[in-house]
Formats: sequence, structure tokens, C-alpha cells
Amino acid sequence: MSKLELIRSLFGYNQYANEYLLDETAKLSAEEFSEDRGASWGSIEANLAHVTGAQSVWLSRWDGSGKPVALPDEQNIGGHAAVRDAFAASHTALRAFVEGVSEERVNGIFEYADNDGNARRLPLWLLMVHLMNHGTHHRSEVCMALTAMGREVKELDLHYFEMERTR
Repeated sequence: MSKLELIRSLFGYNQYANEYLLDETAKLSAEEFSEDRGASWGSIEANLAHVTGAQSVWLSRWDGSGKPVALPDEQNIGGHAAVRDAFAASHTALRAFVEGVSEERVNGIFEYADNDGNARRLPLWLLMVHLMNHGTHHRSEVCMALTAMGREVKELDLHYFEMERTR
């Protein structure tokens, strides 16, 4: 399996896991969704807003558009529908990018400025894997919050996705 094939699989997993949690969190009341749960960004809503915001920021760097990304206000994104809409847009754009990127580009060095304006150089594949790992971190916090609320969540490990996908 090439790096590009692996990355495409990881991006599929990322969307699958995000959409599963969006479905599960749609069952929460607005108060449950927005209440501080002790996650990195406080609430489930803010954690999910942070994940979709990161997806949009990284894509804006990779796609060469140079257009600034309006990040969601993680503490006041505007409810579940707004979070779901933000994910739908970022998933569509990420899928198009990943489907169109070449193996050569994935293996090349990518130069960008971080959020503090520092110049950085890393392989594009590593940054793409970083984004998937970042989402996994914050999704696990959402799962912990849901579990602490007495809600059951299914296993979201990568191999469960692959088993389900390849059935």
C-alpha cells in the first residue's frame, strides 16, 4: 500500500468517525451539547467545532488557495446544525483534495506558515496524517464525555472501520 492509499483510507476513516459522532451527539439536548465537559475545548460542541476548524485550516494551506479561513468560534458555533454543516463542507473539500492529490506531491516537502507565522517545512504526507491523528484525539474526548453522561458509543478504532468498510 502506498502512502497515498493509506492517507485516502485515513481520510475515509476520519469522515466516518466524525459523522458517527455527529449522529450520536444529535441525540443530546442543546444544553448537553454546549455544556463544559472538561474536554480540551470544554464542551462537546466546542471540541467538534475545533476539529472541523482544523480541517479547514490545513486544507487552506494544502490547496494553495491562500484564502484565509474563517474559523468557527469554538465556544459559540451556534448549535449542532452549524457544527454538522461545517463538517459537511470540510469533508467535501478534503475528499476532493485527497482524491486529486498525486503520490509525488504527498511525498514532497510542504512549506507553510504555522498559526504564529513561523515558517515550517515537513512532508505533506506527515501533515495529512497529523490532521487525522488530531481528529482522533478530540473525538476520543467527545467519546469520553458521552460515556461519562451514561451514553454508549461504539468502538471507533481504525480496524473496526476497515472491517465494516470491507464487508
